[in-house]
Amino acid sequence: MLKDIVDEKFYSILQEGAARILSNDYVRLLTHYDGDGGSAAIILARALRRKNIKFHIGFIKSLDGIKFRERFEEARDLFTVITDAGSDQAGSISEYENVVILDHHFFRETPFKGLNINARNYGVDGTREACGATMAFLMAIAIDETNADLLPFMVSGAIADKQDIGGFRGLNRIIMEHYGKGLKPEHTLNLEGQTLQEGITYSTDPFFFDLSGKPENVKSELQKLSIDGNRSIFDLTDDEKRVLAEYLSWRLLSQNAGPEAIKYVESDILKFPGSDFSSKEISSIVDGNAKVGMNSVPVVYFLGDDSFRNDMIDNWKIFKTKLIEYAYRAYKEIFEDTNVRYFYAPESEMAGAISGILMLYMLKQDKPLIGFNVGTGDTKVSSRGSRRQVERGLNLSLVMKKSAEEVGGSGGGHDIAAGAVIPRGKEKQFVEVANRIVGDQLNHLFNDQN
Repeated sequence: MLKDIVDEKFYSILQEGAARILSNDYVRLLTHYDGDGGSAAIILARALRRKNIKFHIGFIKSLDGIKFRERFEEARDLFTVITDAGSDQAGSISEYENVVILDHHFFRETPFKGLNINARNYGVDGTREACGATMAFLMAIAIDETNADLLPFMVSGAIADKQDIGGFRGLNRIIMEHYGKGLKPEHTLNLEGQTLQEGITYSTDPFFFDLSGKPENVKSELQKLSIDGNRSIFDLTDDEKRVLAEYLSWRLLSQNAGPEAIKYVESDILKFPGSDFSSKEISSIVDGNAKVGMNSVPVVYFLGDDSFRNDMIDNWKIFKTKLIEYAYRAYKEIFEDTNVRYFYAPESEMAGAISGILMLYMLKQDKPLIGFNVGTGDTKVSSRGSRRQVERGLNLSLVMKKSAEEVGGSGGGHDIAAGAVIPRGKEKQFVEVANRIVGDQLNHLFNDQN
């Protein structure tokens, strides 16, 4: 039961949110457009459908306060549930009462007439212990405990936010232990795809330099290891898994990847009854479709329309191919500053994913990375750091927020990954401010220890 896994205050506000949702016969779902937000949308859409509540889903790209308000006001009279975003934007829609927000990001408290449910207000680390899909799952359970079977999509959201690295912890772990008792994870290579050849070729997380996106190289290396690339990842023997894991770990070490990245070579992969896809595959498919502007395709498929399957897989492969190409390109065009690195991405939806690959798998772990997409309007910014940098004092949520505000924009997110929107042409000024703030954060702890 829900009351067994969250404290009394958390339980009470989830029940209040559920009551508000159930009092409506039509609900609009607004969710962040990425893998976590898409997974959250699937959870709530299925929960609403089971209660015969009509709904429609909209996706949010810009978290800028003004644009967020404009997006909300497209259907201001509808009761709205916002997932994987909204807490830090609540002030921009402060007068509206017909809103429930389910979020996990850092935020600043502002007056708000709706219901703002953020994991951080209940002692939960929203960076590592709960994601947007976690919050959506808790709300689905509050609506009806039979929604526990939607757990696969909570897992996919957590994976999309990299909250599975090193194993689930905190609230995510409690949920898994309580609602996933019958599931038996298989500890295997952290790859996705129908075959081993496909899994490594399309692998972006982990990203293997000169193997990802290079099918001929993958084929050649597998032949050297005497491993058949046409077999399923799940069909490998324990010895083959060990040999391949050691080889892939060596590849990562040779390309500057840190200890955090090495841990991601293997993972506990969950396969769910009645599903053709593993937990990692669901996460990657939802995120990949979102990044190529096809957010609704996996949502419709996972709501039960099998006719979308081929399109969904094709979109995933298109995304992977583009992302790999852009990662190689960006790697060659990195700019260095004292405390940060930065690059320019060709597409706004790719900047965050490229930043994640470069930071975790291809660059030294001494500085955070900033990615810019300079469009015809505003410039979108994504940033990534490492766990070690966060332990030293890095908080990219504050870096993005303060740097953006100084150049006339807005930003926020997690301590390890955050974003911003700034006026076009302000990129260099933004880097100067961010470079100074990061230096202050990382040097503060060093000075305290000396």
